[in-house]
Amino acid sequence: MTLSPDIMSGLEDVHYTELTELQEEVIPAVLNGKDTLIKAEPGADKNASFIVPALEMINKKEQIEGTSVLVLTPNPKESKEIDELVWAMGYHAQIECASIDLDGEAEEQTEDLKSGVEVIVGNPGPLLDLMQNELFIFRNVDLLVIDSVDEMISLDLISKIENIKKRVISGYQTLMYTSELSDEVQELAKNYLEEPILLGFEDVSPEAISKPPKLGSKLSQGYIYVPNRMKISTLMAHIEDTPTDTCVIFTASKRGTDRLYRIFRKHNLKATSLHGKLSDEKRAQRFANFANGDVQYLLVADIPASQLDLERVTQVINYDVPNDPNEYRYRASLVGHGKTSRVVSLVSKQDRSDINNLENALGEPPKELNLPDKVKQKLKQRKKKKSSGKKQKKKRGKKGSRNGRGKKKKKKDDEMHLPRPSYDKLSGGRKGDTKQDDEKSTVIGLIKKLFS
Repeated sequence: MTLSPDIMSGLEDVHYTELTELQEEVIPAVLNGKDTLIKAEPGADKNASFIVPALEMINKKEQIEGTSVLVLTPNPKESKEIDELVWAMGYHAQIECASIDLDGEAEEQTEDLKSGVEVIVGNPGPLLDLMQNELFIFRNVDLLVIDSVDEMISLDLISKIENIKKRVISGYQTLMYTSELSDEVQELAKNYLEEPILLGFEDVSPEAISKPPKLGSKLSQGYIYVPNRMKISTLMAHIEDTPTDTCVIFTASKRGTDRLYRIFRKHNLKATSLHGKLSDEKRAQRFANFANGDVQYLLVADIPASQLDLERVTQVINYDVPNDPNEYRYRASLVGHGKTSRVVSLVSKQDRSDINNLENALGEPPKELNLPDKVKQKLKQRKKKKSSGKKQKKKRGKKGSRNGRGKKKKKKDDEMHLPRPSYDKLSGGRKGDTKQDDEKSTVIGLIKKLFS
C-alpha cells in the first residue's frame, strides 16, 4: 500500500510491518472517500484501520485549518488509547491529537479543543458539554469516526452524538464501527451514511442501510381521488389516457396483482406479475420478460421497490398508496427523468390519510389530478341511475302505503272482536248422548255468560 514516507516511518516506530485482513479492507475504502459501516471488535487492529488513512489524509493536505478528524468513542480508556496511537503514528508528520474524555480536566481539555489540533478524540458527553459552554463549532472536519455504535446505543449516547453532529458544519466522510448489526444500528446507518459500503457483514446488502433516493426535481407526481368502487375503472381509463412504453404498478397484495392481471389480459394488454411467493426461477423469468420489453406492464406485490433493479421505467402507478414515504421514494426512483415520466397514485377513501402523510413527508408533494373523462361519464350515469331508482321506489312506496293502511286497519278491527260462536253446536242444536249434552250445557252456559 502506497503511503507517505512520514506515515510509513510512524508505522515502523510502532512495529506495524504488515496489514491485518480488516485493515486491508478498510484503509482503501476510507482513502477513496466512501462512507462505510464496519463490523469489528474493539482493539488496536480496529483503531489502526481508521487512524492510518486519517493520518494519510491529513498529511496530504496542503493547508490545515483546525481539526480535520473527529473520533467519537464511548469510554475514556478507548479514547486515551486512540490518542496515544495517533501521536505515535503521526509523530514524523507532526500531527497532533487531543483526548476529551470523562477522566480529563475541563480547563485543559477546553484549551485542547480551542487549539485546533488535527485530531480530536472524545467521549460524547464531555465533548458536547465543552462545545456548548464555549459555543464551539467544527468548521473543517473531513472525517467523522463513530466508534462502537452498538455500545453508544446501549449507553443512551445517540442524542449527544446528534447534537455534536449539528455543530460540525463542514462536509465530511463518515465511518461507523459496530460489533453487531442490530435494528438500531441499521437505522442510524441509514440516517448518517450516504451511499455507504459494508465491510465484515455477510448476507447484508448496502440497500439495507442506504438512505432512500431523493425525488428528482423534474419528476411529475400526481394522485387521483377515486370514487367508491371505481378503482379498476380509474386505473384502466388512466392507462388509456397516458400510453407509456413501460409501466410498473404496485398493489398491496398478491390477490390484487392476480385480479389486475386477469383484467389486463381481458383488455389484450401484455402484463406479468411479481410477488413474494414466487420461486426464484419464476421471479427471474418474469422480471426478465419485463426488462427485455416482452411485456409492457409489471404488476408488483409484497416486494420493496429497492429490490427491483430497473432503469428507464416511463411510469409508476401506486394502485395502493404506500404508507411509508421511503417506499414511495424508492418507487419514484424507478422512473426516468424525461418529460413523459411520472408517478401516479390512486387514492381511495381508505388511502386519504396515507396521501396526507406523504404530502407532509416529501419535499415536493404530489399534485391532485383530474378524474379521467371516462370515469366522469360512468360516475354521472351511476348517479343518474341511482336517482331514477329512488324515484321509482318512492312511487311504489306511495301506492303501497294506501293499500297497506287499509289492510292493517281491517286486520286491526278483526283483532278487536272475539270470534262469534256457532250456535248450531250449542245445546239443543243436535241430538245425542244425555250425559254428553249435560257436560256441554255446563260449558255452553259459561260461554253464554261471557257473550252476554
